[in-house]
Amino acid sequence: MGHYCRICEHIKSNESFSGKGHKNYICKKCSSLDKNTIGEIDETNEIFKFLEQSNISKKNISRLGDLTCSENDNISYLSSIVLNVALVKPHKKRRIKFLAQNNRELLNKLEETGLIFAHHH
Repeated sequence: MGHYCRICEHIKSNESFSGKGHKNYICKKCSSLDKNTIGEIDETNEIFKFLEQSNISKKNISRLGDLTCSENDNISYLSSIVLNVALVKPHKKRRIKFLAQNNRELLNKLEETGLIFAHHH
């Protein structure tokens, strides 16, 4: 039975993890990446997970606000889109239908960035 690497998103053998990587769920190969790359992957996954939730809470909205100030342009852009979604329709139920009827531009941004796929999980 292997372990899941949260960076490369693969199940790998025990030998693929160091003692430290085991705890953090990062394989040896991915742990050799620079910290900025690992941070970007973590933050991108965090942003996608906000859309999977049934409700984007006030704490999540606060976190998205922090992420919009990120030095990384991609993280900042993605988080600003999700923040706008959270402010318009924080509950997941009928969110896509609501955006299609009331905010087509925001729905188009979700489609362009691939964030819309996170909504369907």
